[in-house]
Amino acid sequence: MGSREAVSGAVFGAFAMVVVSIAFAWFASGPDHQDWSHSAIALAPFAALFGAAAGAIGGLLLRVTRPPARRSPYTTRRDREKRKHR
Repeated sequence: MGSREAVSGAVFGAFAMVVVSIAFAWFASGPDHQDWSHSAIALAPFAALFGAAAGAIGGLLLRVTRPPARRSPYTTRRDREKRKHR
């Protein structure tokens, strides 16, 4: 992929969707919260895939829509090399 934003978005999206899936399974199981783990375990991989895809797309959109970094027109490559080696 090559984009830090896309990879970090995919990781965060997968984690968030798994947490939301587990929480939803627990709350949807009723007042006694019986048998909530079966649906949470079954749906966790799908939630992770969906969250990773949504996070990666969000990260790519963030990268595309961000304005480019501004550099001074007076800074040359030689000046940057000097600063790097100090």
